[in-house]
Amino acid sequence: MSPSGPVRIQPVRGNLFEQNLEDNVEPIKDLHWSVEPVIKWMCFLGIPSPFDVSTCRFANNFHHTLSFVVLLLIQSSLLIHTVYNAKTVSASYMSGISTLTLSWNLICENVNIAVYTVGCQISFLVFSRSDAWTDLISSFKRLDENLPSSDIYPTCRSLAIKIFFYVFFLILSLETLLVLLVTSNDITWLRKILDVSGLLTKIYPATQLALFCILTQIISLQLGAIRKGIDDQLNQLNPASPVLVEIQYRQLNILRRHHRLVCNSVRKINCCFGTFLTFEIIYIFVSFINCSLFILMSAISDDVPLGVMNTMVCLDCVVHLFLLTSFSDDITSQSDKVFEALAEMHHQEPPLQYEVMLFIEQLSHMKSNINAMGFFDVKKQLFPSLIGTTLTYFLILLQFQSAEKTGNK
Repeated sequence: MSPSGPVRIQPVRGNLFEQNLEDNVEPIKDLHWSVEPVIKWMCFLGIPSPFDVSTCRFANNFHHTLSFVVLLLIQSSLLIHTVYNAKTVSASYMSGISTLTLSWNLICENVNIAVYTVGCQISFLVFSRSDAWTDLISSFKRLDENLPSSDIYPTCRSLAIKIFFYVFFLILSLETLLVLLVTSNDITWLRKILDVSGLLTKIYPATQLALFCILTQIISLQLGAIRKGIDDQLNQLNPASPVLVEIQYRQLNILRRHHRLVCNSVRKINCCFGTFLTFEIIYIFVSFINCSLFILMSAISDDVPLGVMNTMVCLDCVVHLFLLTSFSDDITSQSDKVFEALAEMHHQEPPLQYEVMLFIEQLSHMKSNINAMGFFDVKKQLFPSLIGTTLTYFLILLQFQSAEKTGNK
């Protein structure tokens, strides 16, 4: 007690200690944390995502709409200019060689890119305003609640960072090659600006591809967690006490329920990304055909920049197809491993063996395959089929080109 009255003591030390604790708290390693690098990039580009946490919904929608309008303006301007000046632009890129086949090939290429970039953005805009995104996130949250795993999300965050740098540097490499190509050709400045900006818009579907790869990787790791749980059961077969039988029965029931949740998450991914996958496969198929003809013509006309540019575009398509098929195929591979592990499990206790048989039957009927709107499964078998079809159409285009040259002579 002081002469002037009671003195209030401020707990400065405690507040500083609590503040230091708050500063040192590690982020929660969950689904949002694992995809955070790609989500931040998507928010910057104005791509709708299921993880938007913006407090201002109007500003968020305005950013998405503005990005889509700019994308649509660039692609429509490029397409209109190509249709009305196809012969001139084709001659500029092909060192003076101008045929009807090359002109139509150039138009098809620009239509392909426009449909690809604009179509993928529309699909994300549509699903972001429906319940599909919310259902997708809810399905992943139910997976965490049923069978928590601490190893999944750090792995996926590392993958997200790697894919982000891949998308950024690959688009940067293509842009650099295109700038070198347009500066070496005698085309108008308007066409140069349109070509460079048109190729830059490919970063939108490339970023959406990155999000798809991360989500499918999470599904694969969840199936791996199921297989690990089954392996742990194999090491404890034929328990001696009723308590252990009850524990193993509950564990098997949790794993079986987890598999149902995984299959439900795969269906949600197919619902949200099915349209995107369809556009992606069509783009890869058409790009293979167009670029193969341009590569051949660049070799004939000794145009190195054009040949290198189209080779890089083909390589980009190969990488896209590899990412799509490898991550999708990994889900099927992990499901097969779960089935193989269950086939080795033979319990002497009837309740446990009955649960195993139910699990095997569930695996047989509930398939976790990634597909493009139900038209076809996305798997590695797409590689030989796309290559064979591309060669067929390439030979047809080559025959048209040769017949047109013969007719002109």
